[in-house]
Amino acid sequence: MRGTFGSPQGEKSESPEVGETAGTERPPVVLVHGIGMSGEYFLPFAHALATDHDVYALDLPGYGTTPTPPRALTVPELGEVLAQVIRALGLDGAVVVGHSMGCQIVVDTVARNPGLCAGYVLIGPTVDPAAHSRPALAWRLLRDTVCEPAANNAVVFRNYLRMGPLRYLRTARHMLADRVEETITRCDVPGLVVRGDRDPIAPHGWAMDLMRLAPDARLVEIPDGPHAVQYNRPHDLAAACAPFLEAVRR
Repeated sequence: MRGTFGSPQGEKSESPEVGETAGTERPPVVLVHGIGMSGEYFLPFAHALATDHDVYALDLPGYGTTPTPPRALTVPELGEVLAQVIRALGLDGAVVVGHSMGCQIVVDTVARNPGLCAGYVLIGPTVDPAAHSRPALAWRLLRDTVCEPAANNAVVFRNYLRMGPLRYLRTARHMLADRVEETITRCDVPGLVVRGDRDPIAPHGWAMDLMRLAPDARLVEIPDGPHAVQYNRPHDLAAACAPFLEAVRR
């Protein structure tokens, strides 16, 4: 396979499993994880895309292996970091892909930086206004946990433990304060909303609402998929995204 992986500091390095960079005709893809997670959560999907695209799986500040800021960053602050990374890497016509809270970061980046990205993909987007509280989100997360494979839950637990409960709760406050349903109306490039059809965190109605609010977006659902389709159903997700990425290339 071909592809590249990069850090939030803008360094670019080849994955030991992948090789040379992909052709320039197809858009580079930047993967943005959700709350408490890291680029590790995107690696199966990154490898599925790497045959055709340059792929960058980021660890945002305070996540994964990156240094921890003195306080939890807001969604707009994380969105600005993402914009800086794209510029530092010199990515032209990139497609930004978010999962869970990463969708909020992606939408903020696209809305605040016209012309920076060629398109965006939202996988299992948060936060559904019908579950706009910590207890409601926690209940949906618990329901999803029992649907996810043990290997997925091990990755989640390891990353949550590394982040720590206090920073998680402070970040969750920022996540709930963000109104992605308002911000997405200012996204002036094509978008794709994706969900697993068994995802309780991003239910069908909420995904449809986001799609309709966006100026130019459509919805794809992965049959029998839970919330973390990028980890558990990477090839199905890559196939679902392929027509969109092909259209963006043109």
